Amino acid sequence: MKVTFLGTSHGVPEKGRLCTCTMIEAGNSVYLIDAGVPIVNSLIDRGRAVGDVRALFTTHVHGDHTAGLFQFADLVDWYYREHSMDFYLADRVLIDALKNMIMACNGGKAVHEDRLHFHVIDPSVAYEDENIKVEFIPTKHMARVEGYHSYAMLVTEGEKRVLFSGDLSHELALADVPEILTKEPINAFICEMAHFYPEHIQPYLETCKAKAVYFHHINSQEKKMPLVRALNGKFDFPVYVPEDGDSFEV
Repeated sequence: MKVTFLGTSHGVPEKGRLCTCTMIEAGNSVYLIDAGVPIVNSLIDRGRAVGDVRALFTTHVHGDHTAGLFQFADLVDWYYREHSMDFYLADRVLIDALKNMIMACNGGKAVHEDRLHFHVIDPSVAYEDENIKVEFIPTKHMARVEGYHSYAMLVTEGEKRVLFSGDLSHELALADVPEILTKEPINAFICEMAHFYPEHIQPYLETCKAKAVYFHHINSQEKKMPLVRALNGKFDFPVYVPEDGDSFEV
């Protein structure tokens, strides 16, 4: 499994840093978690084709995680006509908005749902194909908005496991760091840190069972950034702060 950070910025893009999107390569296929970047551009820049994408997953509906979804799905609908794929989206409202946007851009023509397969995430049901399994773990980032949901995601390829936090609650006040982080060995923990500081996550890191931790979704101009970098060396595992385009393999 290869993981590439296509966007590592916080809620607003910065120079050289786009909003959140992570690419997973397993087998000969591509999977995307969140869509805060121009996806087709990012794929082309990295030598991958739209036809390589098997599924896209969104952790929640916020625009910095979904803004690139509309252009991408629209292009799959009318231009990349030989491609079919799955979209696993956090809430029905996002699916409805996406379909309406595609129809508006195409003169009211119906979306090709025989190729664009939309699913509302169900935490009791995992995505699974011959390459990977994706389990959806509810978090409380959207707890203050009735009827909306947010998810962390555990991606498994054989014996390899990578945990993606998605956005979590402010200052982790709702204790929604996935329990697996401190209960079971995982290869990597990819943690979004827009809404809390190192002192809030440190108790979890002290019992963390990941082999490596990656913090992103951070405003590079905040005082938080050097504090996050200073975490490296304090634990039995390395702590990284990736930039757009960085990747690693497990």
